[in-house]
Amino acid sequence: MKTLKITTLFLAAALTFGSTSCKYEEGPGISLRTKKARVAGEWIIEKSIESDGTVDTEWDGFEVNFDKDGTGKTSITYSLGGVSITDEATFKWEFSDSKKKLKITDEDGEVDESTILRLTNDEMWVKDADNYQTNFKSK
Repeated sequence: MKTLKITTLFLAAALTFGSTSCKYEEGPGISLRTKKARVAGEWIIEKSIESDGTVDTEWDGFEVNFDKDGTGKTSITYSLGGVSITDEATFKWEFSDSKKKLKITDEDGEVDESTILRLTNDEMWVKDADNYQTNFKSK
């Protein structure tokens, strides 16, 4: 009986949390991890979709790392004349618009704000103001 009460309490809390939390257009409906914990991590680009529907899946060597402290780093590795080169850049990130958007400020102070469409433990889809969508998957 005690197990049933604990389970019922947990489900009630989960349903309450799920109904009051910000849900993204593409889901998920509920997650036990915070939004910040889901963003934090190493990501690669699975594909990008331009506003005209053109899909690009050629993102080899490009990685993005979001840290929980609101900082991050991008890196791209490519080969030039048989030599492997890695370029890196740092940025700051935060949520905006009640955690519906991801705001990125680069080293030069340039700000990019994208709407979060999907945010799971292993997928993050964002769309910028020009309707350019980037689908990330965890590394």
